[in-house]
Amino acid sequence: MHFKWRGSLELSSIKDLQEKIEALRTKMYKTYENNPNDPQLLAISQLLDKLLNELEQSLRNEEKPR
Repeated sequence: MHFKWRGSLELSSIKDLQEKIEALRTKMYKTYENNPNDPQLLAISQLLDKLLNELEQSLRNEEKPR
């Protein structure tokens, strides 16, 4: 039972990460469309990279047998 609950939390966390990634990706595209030279683009891109790395790590952890 403990593992099922833990898995549900991990899946929820993965879904939350995916939603944050999509929202940030949309923000990055809109920022670029408004001004391709906006200095915020670098910060947004770096945060997006961080979230993508977290998602990748979470997905790898989810695949490991318990």
